[in-house]
Amino acid sequence: MLDKEQLHHLVDRLPESELMAAARYLEFLLAREAPVDPEMLARIDRARAHLSPGIPHDDVLKEFEL
Repeated sequence: MLDKEQLHHLVDRLPESELMAAARYLEFLLAREAPVDPEMLARIDRARAHLSPGIPHDDVLKEFEL
């Protein structure tokens, strides 16, 4: 498990070009105050247990005529 000291070391290794993105993400994490709804967690667990095969990449490209 990651502790705060390890996280500080990771932040120290970030290139300057990524600092703004990291700061925005950390601010986002700190701003979330609402607890996670247990029903939402159950829905996520059910979805993970029954993964969809998804859409083939070639089909997406065809859809956008790429």
